[in-house]
This record gives sequence, structure tokens and C-alpha cells, in this order.
Amino acid sequence: MSRAGTALAAVTGATGIAANVFGRTAPWRVYPWYLAGLVPGLVSTELSGPAAAAQAAATGLALRLGAGRSTLGRLGLVAGAGAAVSLAGLHRAGQDASGVLDRALETVAPYTETPVTTLGPVITRDVPYHDEAPAQVLDIWQRPDRPSDCPVMIQVHGGSWTGGSKATQGLHLMRHLTARGWICVSIDYRLGPDHRWPAQIVDVKRAIAWVREHIAEYGGDPSFIAVTGGSAGGHLAGLAAVSGNDPAFQPGFEDADTSVQAGAPVYGVYDLTALNDDGRPRLRRWVRAKLFTADFEDDPATWRAASPTHRVDEHAPPLLIVHGDRDEIVTVNQARGFARRAAAVSGRGVHYAELPYAHHAFDLVRSARTMATVRAVTRFFDAVRSSADRPASRPAAR
Repeated sequence: MSRAGTALAAVTGATGIAANVFGRTAPWRVYPWYLAGLVPGLVSTELSGPAAAAQAAATGLALRLGAGRSTLGRLGLVAGAGAAVSLAGLHRAGQDASGVLDRALETVAPYTETPVTTLGPVITRDVPYHDEAPAQVLDIWQRPDRPSDCPVMIQVHGGSWTGGSKATQGLHLMRHLTARGWICVSIDYRLGPDHRWPAQIVDVKRAIAWVREHIAEYGGDPSFIAVTGGSAGGHLAGLAAVSGNDPAFQPGFEDADTSVQAGAPVYGVYDLTALNDDGRPRLRRWVRAKLFTADFEDDPATWRAASPTHRVDEHAPPLLIVHGDRDEIVTVNQARGFARRAAAVSGRGVHYAELPYAHHAFDLVRSARTMATVRAVTRFFDAVRSSADRPASRPAAR
């Protein structure tokens, strides 16, 4: 049995080391390799508790099978035990995310756990907000008793502007907000490369305009609309927040009020003009291939107008910007730059939370870190909603 124990110890030790490397360092940050690194990174950070337990159990089994009788087996046992301890540390870091978020929101009223209902949401699916393309539909999440005057949150999905779905992202947040009496609207929009910029932000604006005009029919309060989204959805949510009523993004509905009262983009892209951290233009190349019809050098004004970092001004609504410092797909420097710029020029509150060991798309998993983020976003939106100095609609651009 010692041979089986040695093999198990070696595999367990190697797996544990790899899990910690991907969880703690996110070593692959170049397309397409980061796609392969994202899954082990998420498992070792968002599922770190079960991963640590599995690692310890496998190491213990290897010991019982005689792994300690060989040098390779003993090395595997040491590596496996060390990896289990290190994964337990990642688990504690996930639990500590609530402290990071609390510090970011220290000037905001504390979170209170007061769900209105424990029943699941009623979802009205595939409501058209425009008739130009099949993708221009939205889902409306609301409480089963369908009350009136509910604050509204719009969720914008990610997927590199070329994929994704309203049915798969932001689910934990929408369930949580709906239980507290919010109406949540999850939208689809036209995708690249079939539909070129600004089709994506135009659709987000059309959805906001539709919500403002029609959400009262579903019990929503059209005077308070918040917006959130992750990754490419974070870009679009952030841009929607800082560019309310921009006629360039509202062709044919220039007079509609598309301002929002709060924004909470998560792991988003905020400066499309930026070079990657290594100084290479990979982001620019992707955006040019999938969205834009001209290179940055040939049309810098369009690129900057599409970048929240270059658009934020004193009219921006309150913002909560959340990003993980181990994001292998969108560098945390995107969020840092946007937060610095917003804090410098915005006339309202800007809050930035940088989550240690959080990877891209961490909130797909219902982990301690995800639920801490859900509570923080809820706290932030609730505070803006209840503020006596609630921000008014952004002035219309003429």
C-alpha cells in the first residue's frame, strides 16, 4: 500500500502547491492563459474552506496508506499539509473581506439585516425595452407581494463585450436586494463584434430610459435607479453612471432621462485607452478587434468618451468601486485609476474597496467574500436611497 500512498501524497502535494500559486499570485495574466488560471484561482480562494479540508483529508489518507515510508511520499505529505494550512489562510482572507468593505464605507450608515421576505423573487423574463434586436430584453425581479415605490437596481452583465447573459450574473445580489424590497432589472444588450460601439452603451441607456418610463407599472420608484455590473458590465455600468443624458449615447431618444442615482461597478474596465501593466497594448487590441472601428491613435476622442475614467466629473452620482487585487483578467490598476480620478473631481461620495486575494468574477461563487460584497453594495445603495441629500438627475446635455 505504500506505493499508492506515495502516489496520492505526491499528487495531493503538487495539487495543493498549484492551488496556492494560482490563488495567491494569479501567475497567468495574458490571454488566453488567464482563462485556464481563473478556475483554480477561484476554487482556491472562493472555495478555500472546502479545498483546505479536502487537501487535509487526502494528505491524511496518504499517510495511512504508507506515504511516509518513502522520500517522495514524505515530501508529498509535507507539501500537502502545508498547502492545506495555506488554503485555510486564504479562507480567512475571504472572511476578512467584510472588514475591507466596511472601511471603504466608513462614512456610510451601517448595514442592517432586515429582509422583508424569505420567499424567492418573482421574475418577469424577456421584457423588450426596444425592438431593434432580439438582445434588447430585460428581466424584472421583484418580491412576490409586488409592493409599490420600490427602489430600482439595474444589473449589466459582463463577458468581454462579446458574450454573457442577464440570466447568469449578479444573481446573489439581485436575490438579496429583492428580499429587502428592491426591484432588480437584469438586461441583455447587443454584443460585439457583430454590433460595434456604441451599440452596447446605447442599449444600456435605452434600458435605463425604459425603466424610468415603465418601472412604476411593476411597483418601482422611477426617481431612484442604481446601476451595477461586473467586468465589461462594470465598464458599461460605470460609463452609464458618469455619462447620464449624453445625447451621443442616446440616438433618437435624446430627451430621455438616463441619469442614475448611484453606481457600484465591480472588477470593471474603466480606461479603454490604457496600456496593460507590462506596457503592451493588449487591451487596446481586443477593444479594437471586438468593438471599435478605428484605432486609438486615429480616433482618441471616441476611445476616451467610452472610458469612465475620462468621463467622470462633478455631476457623477455616488460610486462604490470594488476590485480584487489578484484579478488576472482586468488589472486592479484600472479600478485604482478610476477611483482616484472620481474622488478628485466628483462632488459626491466615492468609495473604493480593494479585496485581497480576490480574482476576476469572484462573485459567481456564493462565498464569504461574495456575500460580504453583496451586503456592502446593499448598504451603499440603501444609504444613498435614504440620504436626505439624495442626488438629483444629472442635467440634460444639450
